[in-house]
Amino acid sequence: MLQTYPVSDLHRVAVQLHHEFAALSRRCVERCVDDTWKCAEHLGLSVTPGLVERVAREHLQAMVKSAPQSGLTAAH
Repeated sequence: MLQTYPVSDLHRVAVQLHHEFAALSRRCVERCVDDTWKCAEHLGLSVTPGLVERVAREHLQAMVKSAPQSGLTAAH
């Protein structure tokens, strides 16, 4: 049986992750959480708030690490 979780669970995960990744906009974090949830559903996984939080955190960490450092210019 498909288990659904209230929208408040998505909001809670987004708020928690936004506190961890304050360098990213709130909207960016919310979108990542929403996209992660939908992707997991699409893949047929048993989607839980914990799963979404872990996967979204990994994606957000990659986003932060791949952002160019301010003040650096590309060498030509």
